Amino acid sequence: MPPTNQDTPPASGFPSEPTRIETRDAEGQLLSLVTLGAGGQPDGEFVAYAPDGSVQMRMTYRDGQPDGPATIYRDGRVQTEMGYAAGRLDGEMRGYDPAGRLLSVVRYAAGRKNGRMECFTVDGALLMTAEYRDDRLDGPMLEYRPDGTLRRRALYADDRLDGEVVEFHPGGSPAERSLFRAGTVVEGPERFADPDAPGRTSLLARLIGK
Repeated sequence: MPPTNQDTPPASGFPSEPTRIETRDAEGQLLSLVTLGAGGQPDGEFVAYAPDGSVQMRMTYRDGQPDGPATIYRDGRVQTEMGYAAGRLDGEMRGYDPAGRLLSVVRYAAGRKNGRMECFTVDGALLMTAEYRDDRLDGPMLEYRPDGTLRRRALYADDRLDGEVVEFHPGGSPAERSLFRAGTVVEGPERFADPDAPGRTSLLARLIGK
């Protein structure tokens, strides 16, 4: 909970109506602002400030718990955007680089990763996707090269490799294949030469007989 020790509550012990509370350091520099509800708990916007006066964080409270949008800033730019429901992460968490470019999207439900996670290069190209269920990898994980070609495909179940794992050559043909069951390799790895490597006849050419 954000510090709220700068004001004295009324004789009842709690504010009688919503009250904005400031917290300052010994030199008087504003550190935070928070709205307290009638029960004396944060209820409304909380804002934290950096020493230079810029906003470091904004968060919405309800009945003493984070509930609603929250944003973390770095040097005046958005670093992370997220949402809360009843004190737990809920919805999309978006991460940005110092230039403001989107780097990642992680989806939450009731405080746990649930759904698709995506990571991006600074140029906006998709770098990786993964599926989560209750904070555990569960489903396909795909890794891409910066040019958009698929580099690796793996399957997870209950946070362990479970299924086929394939790495690909830049041209799209398999480079290595393994089969996992409950985190243990049961087949492979089987490796394959790159048909498009210099000095080799391309796969397409071989298929059409040239």
